[in-house]
Amino acid sequence: MPRQPSAPFFSNTPVFVRAQYARAVGREVGDKVVTSMLSQHLKAGNIRRIARGVFASVPKHADPATWSVDRALAASRLRPGGVIGYHSALQLHGHAYSEGFDVQVIATGQPGLLKTADFTCRFVKSWAPLADQDVTAVDRLGQILRVTTPECTVADLFDRPDLAGGPEELINSLDLIGRLDARLVLGRLGALDNATAAGAAGWWLEANRERLGVTDEILIDLHALAPRQNRYALGARPGAGRLAAGWGVILPEVFLSPTFEGHPQPTPRQK
Repeated sequence: MPRQPSAPFFSNTPVFVRAQYARAVGREVGDKVVTSMLSQHLKAGNIRRIARGVFASVPKHADPATWSVDRALAASRLRPGGVIGYHSALQLHGHAYSEGFDVQVIATGQPGLLKTADFTCRFVKSWAPLADQDVTAVDRLGQILRVTTPECTVADLFDRPDLAGGPEELINSLDLIGRLDARLVLGRLGALDNATAAGAAGWWLEANRERLGVTDEILIDLHALAPRQNRYALGARPGAGRLAAGWGVILPEVFLSPTFEGHPQPTPRQK
């Protein structure tokens, strides 16, 4: 089936939902003609179905059997208002040490996994709603997707370290961050209301205060959020962790004495 009159839409919209295509061809979203047109384009290899109601345009001359969709862009369209977060946000910001994890999307509805032919999407329900300052826009193949800011991402990963790929992956990824507004990290941690996360994040910010420009005032505010009694954090277990002095959290040894490409990382000042 020739691409016309849909070709311009496919060229400009790498990933789309049914409603977008219906508007582009001047039809109502529930029109059976839309179903027929999409079916013909699927058979012709012009598009691929990612999930129900979500499609990807196959570039001209590309083999639909071997062509891969942009995972982050496709995942962001699977639920209305979806925001790429956690380790997937680190990847988009260029701070992830490793790749190949599920695409993590903060979205309304039930948490869980959705497996597509190209990737697995993990829907996550955030404990604290995302504020405007927690989300930024990223251009992906000419389309805008929403992703948590580096500051929000850091706070969220300390809150949900199970979505970070393990403590070693987390500390090596955090070491790739060169700039950060610690005040925004503090604000997100306050919204999450997780003392354990605040203590672990506070230790890390103090350990990297010179590199990240963390002020004494921010550290004081972080101490107010930290646990009053020692808690295990970031997957540490009894007999396999060490106390982060002054922060009320027991962290995995790899986090307190990490190595990045064989080079020891700085440890915080002892109080």
